[in-house]
Amino acid sequence: MNDQIMDRPNTFTVIPRVVAFIEKGDEILMIERLKKNAFAYQKLNGIGGHIEKGEDPLTAIRREVFEECGLQIRDFDLCAVIFMDVEAEKGVCVFVYSAQYQGGEIKSSDEGHILWVKRSDLPNHHVIKDIPLLLEVITEAKRDKQVKYLQYIYEEKELTIHRIS
Repeated sequence: MNDQIMDRPNTFTVIPRVVAFIEKGDEILMIERLKKNAFAYQKLNGIGGHIEKGEDPLTAIRREVFEECGLQIRDFDLCAVIFMDVEAEKGVCVFVYSAQYQGGEIKSSDEGHILWVKRSDLPNHHVIKDIPLLLEVITEAKRDKQVKYLQYIYEEKELTIHRIS
């Protein structure tokens, strides 16, 4: 890669990720992560993962949804983009999607156990800290027909969330 692009002061490198919240009425399809050393171990999160080399975010979310729960969904709505400051020069960029369940057999995978959770029951489950906020942001994005932007900053292991739009 060109040194003019990569070797610059204050350059911030991000790992691209995708996550989807698939809806069926008042329920959200969630995954309980089973890998001990993985992010969100034994917590509920949306379906998703890393963007692989050569993939764009939409291709990645389609692949991740198929791999993690067996569904082949074509139509996703990009609802939010999150920039996470994880280390001084490294972070994560998450593309947050929503989709409507159109049918199909749901299968758990090695990644985790798949389950439908009613929105009203989410507080009774062990979910990732930002899930309630992300579901609100998705609702706003769909209502406003605008992608929302957030910045997550970890300082001394404490998460601060800034809404950019």
